Amino acid sequence: MFSLVLRDAARRNAANLVKSSRLTPLKAYSTIVANTERQVLAKPLALVKNVAPVVVRNISASAPKMAAAGGNHTTLWTVERVVSAALLGVIPGAFIFPSQVMDALLAISVVIHNYWGIEALVVDYMRPSVVGNVLPKLAHGALILISMAALGGLFYYIKNDVGLVNGIKRFWAIKGSEA
Repeated sequence: MFSLVLRDAARRNAANLVKSSRLTPLKAYSTIVANTERQVLAKPLALVKNVAPVVVRNISASAPKMAAAGGNHTTLWTVERVVSAALLGVIPGAFIFPSQVMDALLAISVVIHNYWGIEALVVDYMRPSVVGNVLPKLAHGALILISMAALGGLFYYIKNDVGLVNGIKRFWAIKGSEA
């Protein structure tokens, strides 16, 4: 019951703090967290005498350091989700209506979907602050080259051979030799 009262009081104080001052959302959040911690810690400590003050460390990152230099990432995020959802229709559609157009659509969708997924891994795990400035650039460049080579190879296979879907169907039709 006491914790519910503290949470409610902290919420009210946080809302008033945001309304009364002109803080950015990130600064407001870090200030709210710091004030909430001080309120929760101050009341029990005020009851006990001869206790050393508690040092509360505020950890916050400024918005410019967390955001990219430019661009609208909301649009890219939406396009990534649309392509992912479209794959649910493109994959069966390519098998139901095999053609070079459907094969090309499948190839483009799969390669761009894989590119975005692996790019997210490169950005998340190859941070310049951890591995230096050169390795993330090399990894991203290698990813672009591999994606272009994969798409080019798939287009070559679609144009000059049986096609992507027919090739997959033939691969599935291979029976193992019985020993």
